[in-house]
Amino acid sequence: MQFSGLAFFIMFGALVSLLLAVFILWRPYWVIAWLKGSAGLGFIGLAIFLALLAANFHSYQGLLTEEPVATLSFSKQAPQRYLATLVDANGSESEFSLDGDLWQIDAKIIKWKGYLAALGMTPGYKLDRIQGRYLSIEQERRRSRTVYGLSSPGMGFDLWDAARTNAFWLPWVDASYGSATFVPMADGAIYAVNLTATGFIARPLNPSAEKAITTWE
Repeated sequence: MQFSGLAFFIMFGALVSLLLAVFILWRPYWVIAWLKGSAGLGFIGLAIFLALLAANFHSYQGLLTEEPVATLSFSKQAPQRYLATLVDANGSESEFSLDGDLWQIDAKIIKWKGYLAALGMTPGYKLDRIQGRYLSIEQERRRSRTVYGLSSPGMGFDLWDAARTNAFWLPWVDASYGSATFVPMADGAIYAVNLTATGFIARPLNPSAEKAITTWE
């Protein structure tokens, strides 16, 4: 909810900036022409930036102490090939063909520092990718790894990427990468994927998943 609320207020700021730009550019007698143009274009640029920032905020989900973010089920298609069905927290379902013996899921995590943390801002996350891996080191070296992106491409700005590359300018944002340890795939196995502030926890939901983990360990 916090990320959606922030997105709403930032989008409101973008709309106000755009209206100010139109107001300035449509009043030819108000200021000198070049000052008018510079100010108007500046507000248009600010409006575009705030709109992109709002859209990016909206793509993140709020993260509590331990948040269920997805369920993942597997169906064996061939030796060392599984059809993985992922249902995210919003109920959206996606299917991926993963090669190998193990699976891993990653997410981009944003945590707040300073005054924003003191105000009670909760961390946020965005699922980033899912991949398969072979148990055999030799197979892992020789065969291609199946990796799929889970987030839609941004519109030119991503807060997580900006915080990683410009930490000096964004001292109130802590951007980290959360990953689950590799977990075994098995025919009929179903896992709950929970996310904490430090990474993923995969919990077996049926006997097939429990057996796969016990056998692997």
